[in-house]
Formats: sequence, structure tokens, C-alpha cells
Amino acid sequence: MALSKPVVPIKDSITFTLNEADLTGKKVGEELRTMARDVPSMNGVQWWIDYYPAGEDEDCKNHLSVFLVTSAAVSATFRFKIDHSCIHQSFTQTFGQEKTNYGPPKFASHEELHPLFVNGKLWITCEVEFYVSVPFACLAPRLAQHCGHVPVDFEIVVGSNRLQVHKSLLSLMSPVFHAMLAPNSAGVPFKVDIKGFDFETVKATIDFCYGREMETPSVETVVAMLRFAYHYGIKCVTVQLERMARLGLSTETFYTIVRYAYQCSNDALFDDCCDFFENNQSDVVATEKFKTLSLPLVTRLLKWTFGLKTQFDILRHAHANRIDFILDPLEQPIIEALSLDTFCDTVKYAWDCSRDDLKVSCAKFFNDNQAEIRKMKNFINLPPATTHGVLKLGYELL
Repeated sequence: MALSKPVVPIKDSITFTLNEADLTGKKVGEELRTMARDVPSMNGVQWWIDYYPAGEDEDCKNHLSVFLVTSAAVSATFRFKIDHSCIHQSFTQTFGQEKTNYGPPKFASHEELHPLFVNGKLWITCEVEFYVSVPFACLAPRLAQHCGHVPVDFEIVVGSNRLQVHKSLLSLMSPVFHAMLAPNSAGVPFKVDIKGFDFETVKATIDFCYGREMETPSVETVVAMLRFAYHYGIKCVTVQLERMARLGLSTETFYTIVRYAYQCSNDALFDDCCDFFENNQSDVVATEKFKTLSLPLVTRLLKWTFGLKTQFDILRHAHANRIDFILDPLEQPIIEALSLDTFCDTVKYAWDCSRDDLKVSCAKFFNDNQAEIRKMKNFINLPPATTHGVLKLGYELL
């Protein structure tokens, strides 16, 4: 008789904002919903929070109703709490095929909530622990707990810091280290100097490979570990941590994750970034870090996310969505390569999007080539206002 699959707890949380105006501005039964999050290791199962500021129904009127919702059957322990208050409720439930939402229909009365608002807002967090069936292999013992009887025999040097490790572990986990450790005319090396990575990143990656206990790392730390693992071909790290990076995608972490995906040619993770960007474009574009992304990265991001084909498609989308920092750099090659073949498309974009420098370049080009341009059907077919704009500006530049 086969053993049942082992179950492991998977922790996650959602924090959402409740607006004081919604207590009276929303009707009884009017539902609001948070963004859905994936439950790790559950093949696309998602969870989210449904909440009713004015109450789920007439029986709950003048109360806040909150419910955890799952897209499929799963067991979970969860707690709703209002930040900076003593209001909280906990539950343990099995979400079934018939009933996939649970929570307190009268979580807190409006009378209890009003004193807690700060500038018209308060924050509610749902902390959840899902119980997920995993393959038996997930119970494999942690190497670090059982290798004390074997002395370390190699040093990893990062600046002034040294990390004692086993050569056998390095050789197993990385083909790059395995090649380094192969005997040569000078014998077998006993240390290696790591360049381009900080000690904390290297140590965290090695500790992860050993299976040592670690605090949950930040997304920035995970991506730093991924970069180190990518450089040294440590696939056991990249496979595991890329899943964490996917789950950690947010407006704040987008910059870090998309840069890693692009620079390390990880098309699958880049696709996930594109999906996130499609649904959260305005929020991501508004961050300061987004404006520091490289031009080739942003160009590829827009192409892949929105299926844009031409440079003018990219420019128009960027202009319409306030991605202004890429406009001048993308327009400069167009100005330098302006020709009879590209003139009409360039003119239409310049006047449609009010790009003044580009207008001047087009007008100068028109003045130098107007005999040929006036015979072009595409120029004749431009909107009258655009044609007039070109002629007027060209005349003013004479």
C-alpha cells in the first residue's frame, strides 16, 4: 500500500487598503476584490480576498465582511487582522469544490472601524498557511545537518572574507567549480577567489545548497543569489529560486526581477514579467526605478508585452503611457536615418504626438527634398492638419 503524499505548510499574506469613504459610499452587498496570488506548488491554484465595506447582506449591514477565496480545493489556517489594532480573527478551513470562500461576515462594525482610520485609510492583512501535498522527494534530508563528520577542504575567498566548504559539494552543484577543481600540473587548488559578487550573496547561495536554516530572504537577495548561480551554472539554485522570484513580482520588485530576467536571458521569467507589466503598467511606470532601466530592456518589454512591431508602434505606446524617458533616445536614430521612405511615417508620429524636435527635423528634410516629397502619395494622404503643419514649419525655417 502506497503512503499518502506528505503535506507541508506554505505561508503567504495579502494586505489591502480600506477607504473610510467606502463604508457609506458602497452599497450593502457591493463587493471589492484584491489581486489574486498563486498558491505555490498547487498547479495554478490562486487565492484572494473578497470584502464588503457596507456588509455582505442586510444581516451584516454596518459591518465590514471579509472572506478568503480560493480557486480550488485546499486546506488552510488563516487570520484577518487590522494593522495597528487589536481586531483580528483566525480560522482553519478546508476549501472544497462547492464552498471556496470562508471568513467573518461581521469582521468589525463601522463603529469600531471609524477611530482606526488615518487620513481616511486603514490596512487589513490576511496571513495564511496553506497545507500543500508535495512529492516524497521534498522530504530529503538537509545535507548540512549530517556532514559534520567530513572536514571542510576548500576555501571560497570574497574580498577579505573566507568561506570554508567541501570540494565535493562544489563539484556536484556546479560544472564551473567542477572544472576549476580538476587536477592540473600545479595539483588540485585549495581555494578560489570570487570576483563581482559580495560575500553575503555567496554565503547565502552556499548555505542554500547545503540546506542550512535561513531566514526568508528579500527579493533583492534572491535575485543576487540567482545572478551568482547563473554565473557558475548552479542549476539546483536557479530552478528553485526563480519560482520565488515569480511569486515575488510586485510593483516594488519589478525592476530587480525584470533586469535579472533580461540580463541573464531567462525568457520564461521575462514572459512572467511581461504578464505582470500588462496588468500593472501605470503603477510600474510611475516608480523611479523603472526610469533607470536600459533602453534595450524597455523596448523589448513593450514589444513582448503588447505585441508591438515597429519602432513607431513602440514610440506611440510609450508616449500614450507616459514612458517619456525612452522617447528622445529612440527618436534620435530616426532623425539621423530620415529618408523619403521613412518621411511620412515620421511626420505622422511627430505631429500626432507633438514631438517638437522631430517636427523641426522633418520640416528641414521637407525643405531639402520637397520636389520629391510633393509627388509622394503617402504625403498627399496625410491628414490636412499634418500636411499644413509641415508646410508652415518648413516655411518658418527658411
